[in-house]
Amino acid sequence: QEPIRSTLPSIIDELKKQVKSKKYELKQMPPPVNSEMDCWALYTDLIKKYREIINARIHGIYDNEMKLKIEEPILNKSYSSQTTTRTQSSNDRNDERIAFQLYNRQKECREKLRNCFKKFFTSEYRTIVLKLLEENAGVALPNFPSFSIIEQLYRAEQSKFQEPCENLIQSFTEYLKLILIKILNEVFTEETSYKYQLTHRLTDIILRTIDESEERCSNDIKKMLEIEERVFTLNHYYMDTVNKIKTKSQEYNTNLKSCGTTRISSTYTINDFEIDVSGLSNEHQAALDIQIAISAYCRVVEKRIVDQVSQLCYYWFITQCALVLDSKLNSAFTSANLFEWMREPFDQQQKRENLKKSINAMEKALFMGQNA
Repeated sequence: QEPIRSTLPSIIDELKKQVKSKKYELKQMPPPVNSEMDCWALYTDLIKKYREIINARIHGIYDNEMKLKIEEPILNKSYSSQTTTRTQSSNDRNDERIAFQLYNRQKECREKLRNCFKKFFTSEYRTIVLKLLEENAGVALPNFPSFSIIEQLYRAEQSKFQEPCENLIQSFTEYLKLILIKILNEVFTEETSYKYQLTHRLTDIILRTIDESEERCSNDIKKMLEIEERVFTLNHYYMDTVNKIKTKSQEYNTNLKSCGTTRISSTYTINDFEIDVSGLSNEHQAALDIQIAISAYCRVVEKRIVDQVSQLCYYWFITQCALVLDSKLNSAFTSANLFEWMREPFDQQQKRENLKKSINAMEKALFMGQNA
């Protein structure tokens, strides 16, 4: 009996370790799913978590880890700009800051639209305008060129709008497909028997929903571009720009006559346009009027398109897609379907029961040993 008493403390310690180990193992097992009600409760909890993460990312709410990534200093600045751009593009695709990434894509669309226009105040473009004015001779007075000239010049620019808009739609589509599936897999982190079956089916629904939004967005943007075929604006920016440029031209000519010197600068920058108003003949003045009109109008159209295409993309991809995905996912399956895929396999049930029995037996032994 003495040897038993001497080894009892070590036996009790070992039992405590075993109980702790078994309880941890039991805790690490997926929650038991043994009825349709259990399946539905677990499934709706997971979809709720998915919805909350998406809502947070769309509204600019990021967790601490993501904030730290934002604040990390940029290292290895000696890398070439091409490598940096490629790395940044790769990182953007996996960046869960949805609001931030969509805004960056909208800005990129704006820059592409702005850069697609010809340089309206170059001598080369003036030559094109002068040719059109010559063709228009006899149709209108020299100081009152035909509106059809503006329409012809605008039509050449208007054909370039489609590509930046399509690129924005494609960028939204690719990014959301990648990031929404990434978040889905983060929500279903536990290695459960049903993880693959569920995520596979949910992925199909998410991708199909994004594709539907892409199609509807493309149709609306196509209509928008068709509407932009008409030359029209009520935006005060157009006349403000036209009047500013004409005022500078008149000031230059007045100063030149009164001062009789060429030292006065003839180059002005107005609303991002760099304009040279020197040495204008009557023909060149008529050409300048048209250059002013087409440049100011194209800037109005650029601003209008960027806002509209950004709003349409947000409406179809966010408002009508990402923010309502949870309702689609919640209604995608019946509780019977979920029970078929999610119910606990027999061997897992056995393992759970065996762990519980082992814990109970060891706790009883521990109680007896401590009270011996």
